[in-house]
Amino acid sequence: MKRAETFLSGILCGLALLAAGCTPKDGVRFDADFESGALGKVERIDRSRIRLTDEESLTSLSYAVHGSFDPKNPVDTALYPSANWYYFRMTGVKGKQIYLTGVHNSVPRTSYSYDGEHWAHLPLGESDRLLLDKYFTRDTVFLALYEPYTYSYLQERLQTWTARPDVTLDTIGLSHEGRPLQLMHITDPSVPAEKKARIWIHGRQHPSETPASYLVDGLVEYLTSDTPEGKALRRQLDTYVLPFANPDGVADGLSRSNALGVNQEINFGRSDDSTVVEVKAIKETLTRLTAERPFDFLLNSHSQHAESATFWMHRGSCSSPAYFRKQWAFTGLVSSFNPCIRPLDMNFSDIAPRYVEGWSWERFGDRTIALTIETTYNCYSFDRDGLWADNDNIRSFGKRTLQAMAEYLGLSLPGRYVVETPARMAAGWEAFPDESRSYLGQNAWQATRSGAAVNYTLDQLPAGRYDIYRYVAGDCIEPEGQSDLRVPDSDRWTDPGIHGWVYEATVSQPRSGRFTYTYKAKEAGDTADALLVLRCDPQAPAAGNRP
Repeated sequence: MKRAETFLSGILCGLALLAAGCTPKDGVRFDADFESGALGKVERIDRSRIRLTDEESLTSLSYAVHGSFDPKNPVDTALYPSANWYYFRMTGVKGKQIYLTGVHNSVPRTSYSYDGEHWAHLPLGESDRLLLDKYFTRDTVFLALYEPYTYSYLQERLQTWTARPDVTLDTIGLSHEGRPLQLMHITDPSVPAEKKARIWIHGRQHPSETPASYLVDGLVEYLTSDTPEGKALRRQLDTYVLPFANPDGVADGLSRSNALGVNQEINFGRSDDSTVVEVKAIKETLTRLTAERPFDFLLNSHSQHAESATFWMHRGSCSSPAYFRKQWAFTGLVSSFNPCIRPLDMNFSDIAPRYVEGWSWERFGDRTIALTIETTYNCYSFDRDGLWADNDNIRSFGKRTLQAMAEYLGLSLPGRYVVETPARMAAGWEAFPDESRSYLGQNAWQATRSGAAVNYTLDQLPAGRYDIYRYVAGDCIEPEGQSDLRVPDSDRWTDPGIHGWVYEATVSQPRSGRFTYTYKAKEAGDTADALLVLRCDPQAPAAGNRP
């Protein structure tokens, strides 16, 4: 149905272009008649021919491209339909200068492909927010908000992942249009479930947010890999992954709704008769799986237009100081060894039952860390001269997110060992007095004097060379009356501190066996928390930011 509507829209659009003066000689056509395609009205604004030499000239064409709106929301009737997603094809553009004004979108560096398979960002000089200005050297080009991650591609990835050990696939329900809600269960069944931490991850509530799928893809690829780390993770984690919570929206090229027009993200607190089948299936599955024990983590994967990645953290003032501190500790760990996000990039909101995080809080409180993660479509940490989002670094972001979960839970992996602080400390240390600073595990310590020593031990560490990192706390702050850490009426930001791993030393373990490391406080107020011991290449120099 969606493809037929899009095809008819394309015909009407073509007639509108001809009526506006687009002659067959111009030869430029727009369409979105393919999976996940989305294109609204296209209006030709101008056409001109520029003489370059006596024998050469350049055709310049300008268009206004409107987004394709989601259906009207029958549940939240005051919510205006979104036209966020665009994914369309232009043909007949070779040798022409094309100007496009994106009426409903404001993401710089549009993604483009000449074959529909190999994608890249256009440079800023050719695509900045609402404007695209490009001379094309090929006849056909695909343009998208970000490289698509389609329903068909997910089926390919599921076929790969479910062929691996410790992965099963279940259908927990059907979407409005009859597509399966496919839930992966990833764990080593030989290890009793009660001995493992529990994780739930879902993505694509908003179908346009394709970078979110590449983050989940990277996480799943790492977890299911035939590597020592992957096997160790599956022995210690009981993980459920629902890659597409809204398969209809993805397949139909919608923006933020399902096929009925409902924004599933805010549908969790509705009465049963106002809850869509997709959300009902998710809630029923979560209820069944948490009947005996809650999840340790619940991660809701999204993408945002802002020029940064972020976590949406729930204010301690509406949850609890302990929950807020746990969120800061985890998000800070994700920021460690990660060029895609930093503690300064976090966002803050009240917790509400209409979201899955609020649904979780009402049932499990701070026993479950439930967060929304937002990748970006464009640059990281508001730095246009720095790193830009692509599939490789987003997948690495997903891998780092899973590593951070393991570190937060105190789980060690081959080559990555978490060493907790001793249960009892020597003189010169006192426990953190409250939840105003982040820490890992059950407690953390601060020095009452310079030189106070703490001995860390690990029963068994293979021989080798290791980088030692120690967890350094940060302030568990939340901005008043705003969603981020910017200081009002200024260009400054409130620095929350490190909340993560800081390089301390490189050591050698001459033979396999017991490992001991002594840390001495550099000054009064210095902190002692967990260590991370990372195996490094014996030939590599010491490095403070090794992944």
